[in-house]
Amino acid sequence: MFAAAHYQALPRLQDAHSVVQYLTIPNLLKNMKLTVLGFSSLLYEWDPVEERFLDIGLSKGNMRQRLVIEGKDEVISSDFISRFIQIGESLRRLETLVEQLRSRSNIGPTIHAFAHALSTCLVQIRGSLASGPPSEDQLYASHLTLHSIFMYYDQHEEVLSALSRLCKRQGEGLSPKDYEAIPSSPQALLSLIHDHLHDHIESQSPHHINATLAFILTGASTEYLKDVSRSVGFGSSESSLGDSSFSREYPTFFPKELLDALPIAQRSLELLRVAQPDHPILKGSRRLSDIQWFWTSEDILAAVTGSEETTTEILAPIKTADQSSSIAYLPALAEFHIFDLEPGSLNGRSCFDTVYTSGPTLALNDFIKSFPSSFPPIAPTLAHLTSLVLKPLLLHATTLSTTLLSLFLALPPPLDIHSHLRLIRSYMLLMSPSFRRRLSAALFSDSGNFDADAESSHAFSLGSLRHGTQRADLRRKTWAVGLAPALLDRATWPPMDTDLSFFLRTVILDSYEVNANDEARRDRVEEIENRLGFAVRHTSTGHSNAWSNPLHVEALDFLYMEYKPPQPLDVVITPDILSKYQRIFSFLLRILRVQHALHAVLRMSTSTNPYVFGTLASSRKMLLHFRFIAQSFVANLVEYVYDTAIAGNLDPFLAKLEEKEGNSGTTHTRYSDVFSLAEAHSGVMDDILTACLLRSGQKIAGGALRDSLELVLDFTVLVGDLYRGRIEEYQAASVLENLYIQFRNNMSNLVEVLSGTVDKNVSLRTSLEVPHSTGVQDTYKAVGGVEALSHLLIRVDFGEFWFHASNRHR
Repeated sequence: MFAAAHYQALPRLQDAHSVVQYLTIPNLLKNMKLTVLGFSSLLYEWDPVEERFLDIGLSKGNMRQRLVIEGKDEVISSDFISRFIQIGESLRRLETLVEQLRSRSNIGPTIHAFAHALSTCLVQIRGSLASGPPSEDQLYASHLTLHSIFMYYDQHEEVLSALSRLCKRQGEGLSPKDYEAIPSSPQALLSLIHDHLHDHIESQSPHHINATLAFILTGASTEYLKDVSRSVGFGSSESSLGDSSFSREYPTFFPKELLDALPIAQRSLELLRVAQPDHPILKGSRRLSDIQWFWTSEDILAAVTGSEETTTEILAPIKTADQSSSIAYLPALAEFHIFDLEPGSLNGRSCFDTVYTSGPTLALNDFIKSFPSSFPPIAPTLAHLTSLVLKPLLLHATTLSTTLLSLFLALPPPLDIHSHLRLIRSYMLLMSPSFRRRLSAALFSDSGNFDADAESSHAFSLGSLRHGTQRADLRRKTWAVGLAPALLDRATWPPMDTDLSFFLRTVILDSYEVNANDEARRDRVEEIENRLGFAVRHTSTGHSNAWSNPLHVEALDFLYMEYKPPQPLDVVITPDILSKYQRIFSFLLRILRVQHALHAVLRMSTSTNPYVFGTLASSRKMLLHFRFIAQSFVANLVEYVYDTAIAGNLDPFLAKLEEKEGNSGTTHTRYSDVFSLAEAHSGVMDDILTACLLRSGQKIAGGALRDSLELVLDFTVLVGDLYRGRIEEYQAASVLENLYIQFRNNMSNLVEVLSGTVDKNVSLRTSLEVPHSTGVQDTYKAVGGVEALSHLLIRVDFGEFWFHASNRHR
């Protein structure tokens, strides 16, 4: 009657492709009960291909049904029915996803844990739906209203909608081919869950949605957090050496401090296991509880106050009377507790009993009840809570790194890092006066008589002693001024390896024995002999290098020093750092060669037989002036490199390492770990390279410095040829003038570049004008790299001679 009256009052538009079917409330609710549980009914049939409910008429090839509830219009009926369909579709889609995840192989424990947590939520939701209205007794009750039933299923629709969005399974008309894949990596999956939970908390979603997502995050992240903890030796689970291959990618919700600390702690753990396997921190960390999420105010307060006791255990198995054994077992033997039970105590029990099957859902219900409606003020947001949960892991990681650092800095000889760094400083940076003197005697010469020295060195050279070789006419050879004549004995350059070994065989050891104590000499000499040595860079066939010509300033670049640090110290003294030492070593050989060449020019220019430029007074005057400004430039450069660039940067770094604990109350607080110490070491070497204009970004200034040294060396070669009579004075005069003009222009360019660099930084200009106006000096303050260039500018152009010279030439 109602339908007929409604049709007469509001006639419907005729649709030839659909048919209207009127339903009584009991008939409708019977079918919707099946639909909401994901089952097919007389009204809707589940399509496993499209994963949605289809109208029973369409599924059988008939016309589409337009369902109208008795006493309601078509709009209200559609809205009422759509909720049941939406819940049923979401439930079936998510259950299908769980089955697909569990059927995969090699997906890891995190995906499996996520599938289990999601399945637990779905089982709990299905149980709530099955026990919800209407029951068989309520179907024909007069007091039952559609509104109360509709509102009962509201929270179920909200939870399933949130879970569907999390699993990429929500959308109007969405088919399986349109599904987005669930992240396969644990990091991406946990980040996805955390981000969804964060969004719902920030938007103040209902309590049951936040609690459900938090439950899934807790369950899915348990094994992953254990893996992360094991990678740094933290928690109750013992880590293995294979944990070093743990992924360096982490979830996005990990704090930045933890992201920075974990890779360092993992590398520190490997080194600490090798250096001291019985260290207390490696054993004490196993007694700590695993990292796990906590959500209640009581647990949050306990974590803030430092208490390890928590009021709830998330996802803990349901304890029964059978688990009351008081015997403690190692984690690997925990399963053997079953043998402590009373005989016959498990008779009649089945794995399908409610005490076992309802365990996960009971844990979920308890979790939802205990989950707070809002976080306490001490951790008001999810980000604060995340940092608090991961704080023990961060503390352990930093403690592990600082422990290794303290161990490294306290190693006994011969692994004492201070001794090794000072050894490198003395030899590879030529800071040892005895070694520098002996190396100079082996490689360089400041003699002004090349012919006599060459004859003498040939008589005792390795080739002469072995084969009795005859030398060619010395006057036909150009004199590579500054180099030891013995190196030029053969007609090839660079000299042969055997010749170098002959000349350098005792340089290192003899220089150390000068100041060695008799008690420690034998061990230290053996250590140095094993660690230090000279080596030669070999040139590939057809490839030319600047060191192939002994007249170039880079003639000795083929020679370098090798250092082999012991295994624990190769973390601080890395190959990259050693390559920087070698670059500086090559640069020092260049300026030492030029310095010895100028000393030879001094001897030749003061000699009266022959008298250089005896017939050309103007050229003689220019030679003396050129010698003076070149000698001033090189001497100031040598002092700057040793006193400012090297000592001004490396000595403060070594002083920091030798700082005692009592000075600051903590041990080596300047460095957080051994790798930051290595970075600081590398930074010091970068500063030295910058101060010496050797960095790749200093091509203009570095090129000007190199050209200046090259011009000075060309000047010394010219004077040597003139002194030996290989060139006439009138021929040498024009060459000398050209070299003099080029040197003046090049020095002006060098000073101009240095001035521009200093002027770009106000602090550099201040240090240039008033270096120590305050009178307060920091013992450990390094000169720096770019900052040191102000000192170079002062030394090279103290009276602004070159600065005014460049202005006069403009």
